[in-house]
This record gives sequence, C-alpha cells and structure tokens, in this order.
Amino acid sequence: MSTLLEIEAAAEALPAEQKAELVRFLTARLRPPAPSASKARLVQVGDDLLLEAPPGAPPMTVDNIKRMLEDWP
Repeated sequence: MSTLLEIEAAAEALPAEQKAELVRFLTARLRPPAPSASKARLVQVGDDLLLEAPPGAPPMTVDNIKRMLEDWP
C-alpha cells in the first residue's frame, strides 16, 4: 500500500475487532516514551492514599481501562 487513501480503504474493510486492534497498535506507537521523571505518585488526601497519574497520562475512562485490561498478560 503506497497511499493514505489505500490504507484508509483497507482499514475500512476490516471487521470491527480488527479495527480496534489496529487502533490499539497505532496508538501505542504514537505515544512518546514516558520520561523517567514523570511517574505516578502516592498522594495523601485526608486519611486516604491516592495514586496520582503523571502529567500527560491518558484519562482513566471506562474505555481506556477496558483496553488496558484486554492487553494484560
């Protein structure tokens, strides 16, 4: 496939499950590598300890959590 139009047409022809897999594949490659300084950290709020995501982390939406669980070993 040499043009974006051909790639788009091929992607449109995929079944829904393979489209979802393609999106996960492309998304994983578009994310820049996380710098070591931006890690999750524990934050105390009252009597609770919460895990705070680093800046730029994807939002913890239901869809993102489902996607992460699908990729879990």
